[in-house]
Amino acid sequence: MIAGHKNIVLWFSGGKDSMACLYLLKDHLSDITVLWSNTGKNHPELLDTVSRAKKLCPNFIEIKTNRDAQWKENGLPSDIVPIDYTKIGQGVTCKKKVMIQSYLQCCWENISSPLVEKSKELAATLIIKGQRADEAHRSISENGYMQDGLQFWHPIEGWTKEQVLDFLRSEMGNLPDHYKLDHSSMDCWDCTAFAAHSYDRAEYMKVYYPVKYKQYQKKLNKVCGAITDTYKQYTRLIEE
Repeated sequence: MIAGHKNIVLWFSGGKDSMACLYLLKDHLSDITVLWSNTGKNHPELLDTVSRAKKLCPNFIEIKTNRDAQWKENGLPSDIVPIDYTKIGQGVTCKKKVMIQSYLQCCWENISSPLVEKSKELAATLIIKGQRADEAHRSISENGYMQDGLQFWHPIEGWTKEQVLDFLRSEMGNLPDHYKLDHSSMDCWDCTAFAAHSYDRAEYMKVYYPVKYKQYQKKLNKVCGAITDTYKQYTRLIEE
């Protein structure tokens, strides 16, 4: 897939899958530009992973984003979004104690969009992502698909989580403890979304970062309050 492409970019998250891509393509990294969106809300484990990746990559670009400003403008991310609690919803109805945004909007504006824009600036002809077919959150497009003028390649698409970990052990030796987590990128530690996939990361934070965990819980409570308020109205309609 690499052959024939002039400008190749790899989107790095710091998780086990993107790290596996780096080691898989280590003999080609001189011809690959690695991009990482830094939201400024990363656990120390992720920063250690990034430092390790930088040593492997001759061409590593860090893109800093202002996630706190984006949250202030659009609210806390959530899997369930009560419309009246969104920015536009509060403009139409009334101001609420908390503002909520879709996690898709949050991830796009703070992580994905900066990667896309930088890739276009670099005139990238191929984007490499560490995506597996057995992941719940993934693109459903076929490998090699075109999107927004960019071609994407997922070199470990057919791998399982266990295969990724085995490969990384063979390349890195002992692995960081957080690589066992499903959400192993360890970015945006206070993210209030991905409820179905963040349990193990939350438990990890509870043990190793109890102060951060309490701050995280406070934000979760705000989101739950907004969701519950709307849910109660639907329940009332059903009961009547």
